[in-house]
Amino acid sequence: MSTGWLDDDTALFVRYGDAFVPRRREQLDIVCDLLGELPRPVVLELGCGDGRLTERLLGRLPEVRVTAVDASARMLRLARIRLAGFAERVALRRVGMEEDGALRRVGMEEDGALRRVGMEEDGALCRVGMEEGGALCRVGGEEDGAPGGGPYGAVVTSLAVHHLDDRAKQALYRRVRAALAPGGAFVMADLVSPVGPAPLALAAARWDAEVAAADPAATLPFESARWNTFRFPDPVDRPTGVGEHLTWLARAGFADADVCWLYAGHAVFHSRRPGRSEETA
Repeated sequence: MSTGWLDDDTALFVRYGDAFVPRRREQLDIVCDLLGELPRPVVLELGCGDGRLTERLLGRLPEVRVTAVDASARMLRLARIRLAGFAERVALRRVGMEEDGALRRVGMEEDGALRRVGMEEDGALCRVGMEEGGALCRVGGEEDGAPGGGPYGAVVTSLAVHHLDDRAKQALYRRVRAALAPGGAFVMADLVSPVGPAPLALAAARWDAEVAAADPAATLPFESARWNTFRFPDPVDRPTGVGEHLTWLARAGFADADVCWLYAGHAVFHSRRPGRSEETA
């Protein structure tokens, strides 16, 4: 399944992303705040882009190692530059949401160190799609059904899942849960669909206002690109309502699914895989 994301979108987002995403720094800080006591200090980030959230995670959580995946080789090259100071704690992988095996679990503890992949070496890059089961596949690790659960203490994602259709979102949630260790957290910052005309109009207006307030120079490119999907629906964007997300997370077996932040049609969700004692009760 193609997300329809183009190179021009990448260039525009890299340049103006801090303005195009309402209160972006606040969102990233909240994601980090929600990763308190993790059962394992190993985090998977889905759709890392140029590494803004990855950088914040590694800076805020010094004990954590991160595997960060994205479909775009260009984004990953930028991420590698941004994350050069964290080379021993981060692994970058090329992963496309539209390809098979998207949630592939990557082994990170082999050889006693976190393996880093050179983004310019196409032959070394793993090509899998985020909504498929293989994306959380780990080399030599536990299977999804094993009593110990998956290898990750947390899975995080920002502005990626809304590119999937509803069926793929639900499949993703099931696989994310399987990839988490018992007690592990799933934190998602993403675009959501307001319900009804009045909330939709409010979200659209607040989004426009936030862009202008964050960087007046970003207003013209934001409007020219018709980036506000609440005003200009785009098949690339497939946001879902908050209620649907919470229902699907619960059905996938997550506990305590909740919305921790919501503004201008953007939300931060938190849920967790139940602890081992809860799963066996």
